[in-house]
Amino acid sequence: MRGLSYLAFAAGYRRVSLVLIEDGQIATWHTSKRAARDPENAGRFAREFIDLLGPTVVVMEDIASETRKGAQAKALLKAIRDEAERAKTQLLPLKREKLFRTRYDEAMYLVRFHPELEDKVKDRTFCDREPHQVVLFEALALAHQAAQGGSMLLASKM
Repeated sequence: MRGLSYLAFAAGYRRVSLVLIEDGQIATWHTSKRAARDPENAGRFAREFIDLLGPTVVVMEDIASETRKGAQAKALLKAIRDEAERAKTQLLPLKREKLFRTRYDEAMYLVRFHPELEDKVKDRTFCDREPHQVVLFEALALAHQAAQGGSMLLASKM
């Protein structure tokens, strides 16, 4: 029997990322600049990967709740949500909780569970710009949260 698979999407500054977790392990991940250009491209990106990967659950940030996302990122996430609903897959919108002081700390925590992405976490100083891979770890955090919550979290959102 196949376990639950979680396909998480995240949108950030000039990037859209996805992470697929199957049986607690990262099956694949992808980051796209093109998908972040406009909502139409984001929807196309989501449709392509939802059809290709056939996840049990699509996970994304809940844009209906309070979020710090800008208008562009919200529009991208809405397009992704619309594609997930159109594909008739189970949609799990999660509120992003700030559990770590910085996004870098969150990425370091997630790498302990998923060491295959360790090379994506670069040491940085205070004055460095935010790396483009941050949106990848945002998607990973959502997928990780959904996978840790499992079927109980899924049932609570229905």
